[in-house]
Amino acid sequence: MSQTFTMKNSLKELLEQAGPGMNLFLPESLLAFIPEEKQTIPMEEWADTFRMPWGMPFPAADFVQDANMIARSEQYWDMIPLWDKEHFTIDSNDIHFSGIMVPKCTLDGVRPAVLICPGGGYENLSFHNEGLCTAWRLEKTGYRTFILNYRYSPNRYPAPQLDLALAIKYLRANAAELQIDPDNLMILGYSAGGHLCASTAALREELEGALQKEMEKFRPDLLESCRGISMRPDKVCLCYPVISFLSEDHEPSFQALTGGDESLREHLSIEKQVDPDYPKTFIWTCADDSLVPPSNASRMAEALEAQKVPHKFCLYPQGEHGCFLAVGTSAEGWVDEMLDFFA
Repeated sequence: MSQTFTMKNSLKELLEQAGPGMNLFLPESLLAFIPEEKQTIPMEEWADTFRMPWGMPFPAADFVQDANMIARSEQYWDMIPLWDKEHFTIDSNDIHFSGIMVPKCTLDGVRPAVLICPGGGYENLSFHNEGLCTAWRLEKTGYRTFILNYRYSPNRYPAPQLDLALAIKYLRANAAELQIDPDNLMILGYSAGGHLCASTAALREELEGALQKEMEKFRPDLLESCRGISMRPDKVCLCYPVISFLSEDHEPSFQALTGGDESLREHLSIEKQVDPDYPKTFIWTCADDSLVPPSNASRMAEALEAQKVPHKFCLYPQGEHGCFLAVGTSAEGWVDEMLDFFA
């Protein structure tokens, strides 16, 4: 199939011509890091020389691929709006933006489900690597995959958590149509997406009441179908997660999620919120993670151990932050270890 865009195109051309869906893959908060003069030259000329502030080479080839997918989005995925069916858009960051991306695949019977929450420090979403690439990998293992595009800053807690809570209920309420097992639903989150998963699982009773009020306001049509359906996931996978806001934390995630509300610092430090009914959990991180201290993951494992919650914690020597599928690093086997643990 011929490609609409190639490495001969500039970033500016991709943003202007691919369509509003590019907002998912390159939001303004990331675009701000890229000098304007770089945006008008062919991607191939600077793909190997420009690096993002956290050290990662700018994934030029990936964004060309994303632009081609967006230009033919109907061939690659469906979108399920969560809060607003009438005004749903993927070119914003408010309640109209929240939805579930469903990568298209050949359905062959009922499958377990995984709902993926990309990271991004509650300031953007790493939708390509920690969203689509992860979905494609897990689809090959037998999962029916879904990706959550949740609200982030300037939206504050509990907006992202309510998006995830409603998504869980929606998937279970529509399990027959989606051909998934409602009793085998995993949530998987990277970095701040890991905090989103961990916090939603831990604060489920608190969030249930808030979700009910929001549904009465925005989605009364879903109240009956979601009545009595649990928002507690069956399994949780936390990938180099943000967990604590008390020490050795990722302060930008706290600021983005709460606006600096100190009254929420301990409450949203999830190692303090684990109870014996917390779902079975797999956690992994890399010892050389220089962005989110690995102690976040280890403290979560210690909290699960204290509450006798079934869990597995893998600390890999090398891979740094944001390595997603970790190809070429010591963490490359994390998907297989996770699958074995949850088998």
